[in-house]
Amino acid sequence: MNKKLKIPGFIFKPLYSHNTTKEVVKRQDDVLEFEFPVFDKDMVLDTAEKLAAKKRRAHDRDLDELFEIMDQVGDLWMDPNYDLRKEVLEVIPMMTGQSRELCEIEFLGTIRLWNKKNSELQLLGEIGGKEYLEDWIQKGSARLHAQPRGVVCHNLAGNSFGLGPTSLSYGLITKNVNLLKLSHQEPFVTVRLCESIAEVDKKLAKEIAAIYWKGSRGDIYDELFNSGNIDCVIAWGAIFSIEDIRRRANRYGIKIIDNGPKMSFSVVSEDIFNNEQTMQEIAQKIAIDVVFWNQRACLSPRVIYIIDKPLESAIMGDTNNNSSTEEDETIESSSLNNLFADSIDKFSHTNEINGYNMGALMKRSVKTLRNKISELSPLGFAKMLANGLRNADEILPRANLSQTDSLEMQRKREYFFINYVTQNKATILYPPKNKLDWTVVYMRSLPTMNEIDMCQDRFLICCRLSSVQDLIYNIRREEMQQYLQTAAIYGEDSFVKEVAEELSLLGAFRFPRAGEHNSNDFGLPWDGKYVLQDMIRWCYICFPQEELNSKSKIQSPLFKGRTYPER
Repeated sequence: MNKKLKIPGFIFKPLYSHNTTKEVVKRQDDVLEFEFPVFDKDMVLDTAEKLAAKKRRAHDRDLDELFEIMDQVGDLWMDPNYDLRKEVLEVIPMMTGQSRELCEIEFLGTIRLWNKKNSELQLLGEIGGKEYLEDWIQKGSARLHAQPRGVVCHNLAGNSFGLGPTSLSYGLITKNVNLLKLSHQEPFVTVRLCESIAEVDKKLAKEIAAIYWKGSRGDIYDELFNSGNIDCVIAWGAIFSIEDIRRRANRYGIKIIDNGPKMSFSVVSEDIFNNEQTMQEIAQKIAIDVVFWNQRACLSPRVIYIIDKPLESAIMGDTNNNSSTEEDETIESSSLNNLFADSIDKFSHTNEINGYNMGALMKRSVKTLRNKISELSPLGFAKMLANGLRNADEILPRANLSQTDSLEMQRKREYFFINYVTQNKATILYPPKNKLDWTVVYMRSLPTMNEIDMCQDRFLICCRLSSVQDLIYNIRREEMQQYLQTAAIYGEDSFVKEVAEELSLLGAFRFPRAGEHNSNDFGLPWDGKYVLQDMIRWCYICFPQEELNSKSKIQSPLFKGRTYPER
């Protein structure tokens, strides 16, 4: 495919400009060139001013009317024959490096938000129901009302094409007017969605703008935030971008909702070794989680931590509790060495999965040998994860890799080979013929933050822990607390509660079952907060219900003319 695409901005309608920028994506024989407009400071400020004039109209719109419009937009995108949907599903596989099948599943999952029932569930879970946005609702002696912030600036990131539709839906159902600052990596999907809104209702479309300007233009942000036309900023993206937006928004007293970079992983109890079928089922579910969003989403699993308490050596009667190396009390045995070598050969070639051999065994403990030989072990689970990724690749394959993708995967494999495999501290599992579609690294030490950052594009680390406390120690050592988000858990209820309690104290927010990283119910908090709560202001009228007679009033010495009931 050789395709050139000219993408408009959207300021109440599709809009082109003479000032544009181009991006070219090459994936083997396929080339995509897309060109989109870059808006200058005057246009950005003028757009914000026009949006600010629409605040009252957005506030006065009945939510049922809004939900009907969103329903119609959602229905358009659910239709396989809708022209914009067909175009999007042709383009985003090239942009993301994912297959069309996977992009379609991800996009339809995002469009679930554009549905009346789901929007109502979101409002019910986060603010108590849509009625608080419609009227003053009695609560005790007061009447509560949720008022929109006004104009919300959405500073979008490019790691997921679902961010724009998701963030915009949040702004609409809270009756805000919305200015979306597009990402250089993904200036496409959100604009096409806005075009759909204009098809359904032009009045609502006039309360939305989706445009691109360079993120390095601090002067645009400063004048925009100082204009009095922006009331709230919801920021997505990398830490340096979030910090810059936060600093500028705070300078001008603007509400900031930051959704910065996050890291997610799975924690598996050693109870999983009681049943090989359960191991295979959980491994397959986690593998499916890995392929979604190419692990670029904040909720994507990057590391699988397996609790496997050290056993007392049957020979030496001693145990080393250091989980980071698995160097327990050792024995020497040529027969055990041969058995171990046969096992490694099996792990390296069974089911057409290749691996870097860890070398000949010289000294290993009984515990270590169990971990290498048995399927019911951490390394056995890592092998099942590799099989799971192979299966997932058949169902939801990656698109053709770009040269950059290929070089990056090879670089990561070489890093772990040089630093760990050559020192007998890791095994690397990958597809036959050294294909670069996916990689599983089983490590005998806990990964650093830099190594966890490498886990994208179907690159997964699996490692053993002797206890949850080892994980807590590693998180603190690597200073990962501020990046924690989702920790999926497998184990008994007591184990789930223990892990959730410890990790939530460190900063993690969300604890689904293992293999359900991408599942989330409507109305639950995100990143430790209710996002919709931050996009509204709670206001109340506080008049006591009962009549106050003159005998129950006292004169305030501080405020003459005001009376207060006696206590």
